[in-house]
Amino acid sequence: SGAGQSSDTEPAKYEESYSSLLEFVERSLDLYRSELSLLLYPVFVHLYLDMVFNCHAAHAQLFFARYHPKQETIFEEELLRLKSITTPQQMMMNDLVDSFKKNRFTVRISSDSFQCLKKHLQVNQHTLILNIVNQHLNFDVFDGTPRTRINIRATTGALDGEASSKANKAKLLHGIPRDPDIAAALAELEEEENENTTEDEKPKKKKPKKDHMGIYSSKKGKSAIAPNAPLLNRIPLPKPRDCEQAAKFIAFKESAKCISLGPSNLPSICFYTVLNTYEGLNSVSISDDSTLLAGSFNDSIIRIWTLTPKKLYPLKTPSLMQQVTLAAEDVMERIMDGSSNTEVRQLCGHSGPVYSTSFNPDNTFLISGSEDGTVRLWSLQTFTTLVCFKGHNYPVWSVQFSPMGFYFVSSSHDRTARIWSTDQIQPLRILAGHLSDVDCCKFHPNGNYIATGSCDRSVRLWDVLNGQCVRILTGHKGAIYSLAFSPDGKLLASAGADRRILIWDIGNATQLFELKSHSNTIYQLVFSRDGTILASGGLDSCVKLWDASVFEEILLGNSQPQECLLGSYPTKTSPLHSLHFTRKNLLLAAGPFS
Repeated sequence: SGAGQSSDTEPAKYEESYSSLLEFVERSLDLYRSELSLLLYPVFVHLYLDMVFNCHAAHAQLFFARYHPKQETIFEEELLRLKSITTPQQMMMNDLVDSFKKNRFTVRISSDSFQCLKKHLQVNQHTLILNIVNQHLNFDVFDGTPRTRINIRATTGALDGEASSKANKAKLLHGIPRDPDIAAALAELEEEENENTTEDEKPKKKKPKKDHMGIYSSKKGKSAIAPNAPLLNRIPLPKPRDCEQAAKFIAFKESAKCISLGPSNLPSICFYTVLNTYEGLNSVSISDDSTLLAGSFNDSIIRIWTLTPKKLYPLKTPSLMQQVTLAAEDVMERIMDGSSNTEVRQLCGHSGPVYSTSFNPDNTFLISGSEDGTVRLWSLQTFTTLVCFKGHNYPVWSVQFSPMGFYFVSSSHDRTARIWSTDQIQPLRILAGHLSDVDCCKFHPNGNYIATGSCDRSVRLWDVLNGQCVRILTGHKGAIYSLAFSPDGKLLASAGADRRILIWDIGNATQLFELKSHSNTIYQLVFSRDGTILASGGLDSCVKLWDASVFEEILLGNSQPQECLLGSYPTKTSPLHSLHFTRKNLLLAAGPFS
């Protein structure tokens, strides 16, 4: 940042330049003032850093004290960190200064406001401001009326300004493709049902079976490709194993029994309390079929519980395995050691606190991310580590398996997310672009995109195929800790430290809705299987249910934003570490008793 100015610039010049800019913004027409005031923060930061770089520390502190109250409160955290930087040496070592230097701050501004600013800078010849504008700002100029303060407030707050319009131009394939295996299985199922039903028993009118997203239907002539869906082979996948196919078919059959939810039919909530954790529980994840629960702990251990009467069996030892007849139909039962069944198993291997876990779709594997910088792949048959993936240099905050299995994603303090596959030890893609910790990552339901939320207060959407960033969504005023896609893939919900839930239309990269009711950081978001309810929870120890059908109506342009909180359900004193809808739409929640 200090690269531009020579050290003979008088300290008073900085003050003079900034007060002139401030006066210009405050005197400008109401129409332009909101947009022009976007310049005040980045110019203030760079002027302050220039003064520090040129060894005017005392003047820099006076400058800071005088103009700090004029800045937006959303940048308070960064401003307090900047205040502590008083020497050029401290500047060299600081990652916040580094991100200000290396990244241009984006200001979205109408052409009228931009012309007004240009005229002011040319007339007054403030070289200090001009240098900062040219070197460190990126103006995204659009035609049309200037934005109002409310519009601007909705999209500002990220560390590097707003997303420029060209960052969100790429076409997004957010539809869910129809799986031919499931379609064939459905046809078989219906045939069987027809054969088993006698003439008298046959219902007058047979309803076509459908899954929770309504993708499959027995209607003839139904299009095989959902609108805006990617091709099934767009992301290469290995040939599915038999157990994966079986799990997929079971999932489909169970989803046919899914209960429809809505404002008049709210889900029951079942809460699992983890006792005696002594603040040692970091996260909880529940398998897709809701049979297993994994807890990640500070003592570097992962504990797996079964949520059904079925116990957890390990594999038999190699000597006992030789006696098993491999051709037997029940070979999967025979290879399990029935003598050492338990309701909980421990996975030991990490050398630091474990922050996140995720089950693969058929419950054969679990991945975990830890403070030790590694991601581990565990077998849930032997309950041991299969692979230790090393790539991140710092703690790994979040991991998630793709809904297709095989691929998974991890996000870290090193400001990157990485895409891996279970058959390669190196990451396949490195998703770099965030300016701070990447706190959470989430696969899109079609497996073609990954959303990441960061401490830089932005959400990014990445294409799994090429690792390109295809969406940048700004509007949060704090770190983002939770993300959730709607089952149809059109909407994304994000939440975090600012206690707000933002609903995004990812196709058009627009913010549809803002939900406010939580009184503390939000760590959990999940849509019901039919997409009609959004559940949220966090440190305020309260599960809240929202009417997600309202978002669809706004997306279609049929209704105005309205109150959509359906209910609040406080726990005794347990913060929310997990929210998960079963395939029949029962809401499971989990957290420690604290």
